[in-house]
Amino acid sequence: MGDVPARLRGLAGSITAIVALLMPVFVWAQDAALPDTAAPAQGDNTSWSVAYDIDIAMAADRTAVRTQTTRVTVLSEGGVQGVGQQTLGVIEGMQTLEILEAYTQKKDGHKIAVDPATIITRDAASGLNAMYIRDVKLRTVIFPDLAVGDTTVLTSKLTVRSGLFPDNFMYHILFSRSVAVADSTVRVAAPVDMPLKVGVYGPGLDHQVTNEANTTRHTIVYHSQPRIAAELGATSPFDRDPRVLISTFQSYEDQGRSYWQAAAPQARVTPEIQTLAETITKGLDDRRAQAVAIDRWVKTNIRYVAISLGSSRVIPNPAESVFKNKYGDCKDHATLMSALLAAKGIASEHVLISAGPSYTLPEPPTMGYINHVILYLPEFGIYDDPTVSAAAFGVLAAGTYDKPVVHASEKGAYRARTPAAASDHHSSISRTQMTVAADGTVTGETEQTATGIFAVTARMLAAGFQNAGLESSAEKVLRGYNTPGKGRFEIGSVSALDQSYVIKGRFTLSEPLKLTSGMPVVIPYGLPVSRRPGNFLFGTRHAGRTQPFSCYAGRQVEEIAVDFADGVPLPKQIKGGRTVKTDVFSYVSDFRLEGRTLKISREFVSRVPGQVCAPEVENAVAGPLKEVAMSLSFRMNFPKEGSKNKPSDAPSAEGGVAPRRVAPSAKAGEIEQPTVD
Repeated sequence: MGDVPARLRGLAGSITAIVALLMPVFVWAQDAALPDTAAPAQGDNTSWSVAYDIDIAMAADRTAVRTQTTRVTVLSEGGVQGVGQQTLGVIEGMQTLEILEAYTQKKDGHKIAVDPATIITRDAASGLNAMYIRDVKLRTVIFPDLAVGDTTVLTSKLTVRSGLFPDNFMYHILFSRSVAVADSTVRVAAPVDMPLKVGVYGPGLDHQVTNEANTTRHTIVYHSQPRIAAELGATSPFDRDPRVLISTFQSYEDQGRSYWQAAAPQARVTPEIQTLAETITKGLDDRRAQAVAIDRWVKTNIRYVAISLGSSRVIPNPAESVFKNKYGDCKDHATLMSALLAAKGIASEHVLISAGPSYTLPEPPTMGYINHVILYLPEFGIYDDPTVSAAAFGVLAAGTYDKPVVHASEKGAYRARTPAAASDHHSSISRTQMTVAADGTVTGETEQTATGIFAVTARMLAAGFQNAGLESSAEKVLRGYNTPGKGRFEIGSVSALDQSYVIKGRFTLSEPLKLTSGMPVVIPYGLPVSRRPGNFLFGTRHAGRTQPFSCYAGRQVEEIAVDFADGVPLPKQIKGGRTVKTDVFSYVSDFRLEGRTLKISREFVSRVPGQVCAPEVENAVAGPLKEVAMSLSFRMNFPKEGSKNKPSDAPSAEGGVAPRRVAPSAKAGEIEQPTVD
């Protein structure tokens, strides 16, 4: 609970699982990805398999016609429901979609045509989102009489009259290894003098190029590959799986310049924008303070509308319009903030980035690796995301650290990389003080201080607590720790956006501690709201990883002090703790009894150099992280009723298991645990 989401802002999502499969292929320059959901490994049964046959015919004016046949074969009962209806997307202002043929092909070969009257067309978005993609429609095809062994066949023709970027064409398709993709073919025909680039990456792809008179033909054949299960926390399949990228852009710099040509006029400093900037920064002479004030104003006054860059068009709305409406997507937030900064003479650059788990920018440029816009302020050397309303100035969403990016401004376009997360910038410190009364009743309070990405999560949680109720939220957190009780959170303003954020909570547990039963007792954690030390920064464990995974640098501290009232039996004497050290993280815990107060401290520090960890890192940290988990499940032994607490009865500080002695020269990854007196 309390970890930082991979995406703090919603990007345009799929309507159903099969939409994620088929819709992107029909919407030019959107994700052309097959579903990247967890799938059985090779040898496991699968519900369906899919094959593609795609023809792209380019015209000299860079319009295009794409004809595609998608064949989905149902292999088990679960696949019938999953592929029985399929949805295609079309941007009506830029494209025309025709369904040429749709039918169910039975196992015996005969065909049952889809009744055209059953094909449903509807808007792709609702609410505020629809304001930005009003001409994006979804067309749903429902296949009749579908059973195991049958195949759905859908042939469509998409005529592209204009691209997302003026006078340019982009397309990409991913053959996800977590999906059963049969042999498929992509054919591209373009005028021989068109500067069209085709990039082919990953196993199983054969690319042939031929020239015929005035036409260049690309034929890409995908040979079915063994399935590989999608691994928890893995980086994007767009960074490793077979994929085809097609673009008239010669470089990402070209793409950045094209974006800026469309976006720059929208960031014009008008009298209204100038007046707003002066109002926001009134009384502030320091230029950084002015930038902080503008950032805070945009984040707290402009609602975010979740439209992924490129889902319809890449041109933002004018800054004045965004200010008037008080909402906008990522491009609009960046445009308004850059206009306000410009009004104060502070330069900024728009930064094209992936908000998902993709960490590469392979050539040629498409929208497969760019779906979000943030800002860079060169005067301060700071990246800032005005759409992350819970982040302090200069704090990014977790998923946008250590990313390749494209900068675009009046000075031109260039590639760079956002900074990697640093452990001293992202911290969560939980301090709990509790008392065990004579009858075993536990009362206490917790104060949690967070910075960086942890502060982003803390503010988001605090906003949720406001909505759900401060008392009911505290009760829910206590139940989550298996220590039910009553409580109440005390939260600060979620719009203050200082570098740190504090949440306090008071609690009384419903069940008294049973200290004389002779059974080990779990010492309560209190009311922390962020993940406990060792959790989140390395994601979820996945044994035998073969794929890179997302990881973060940060510091997590947990301090617990338990005062035992007079007459309450004390835990058996404890000295020592646990130390775990590896090349990428360290963990230190300490447990000691001072008078009638038990003091517990735990500190976990991840020092990964970047946000992509190789599969080998999983093997290196899995064992040590188990040791950390053991420390988190600490249990205390108390003397049985009527017995005496003799020093000779002293157990280990961890779970009552006697510690092993380790030489001071223990290698990275081994456990260094002091002995218990």
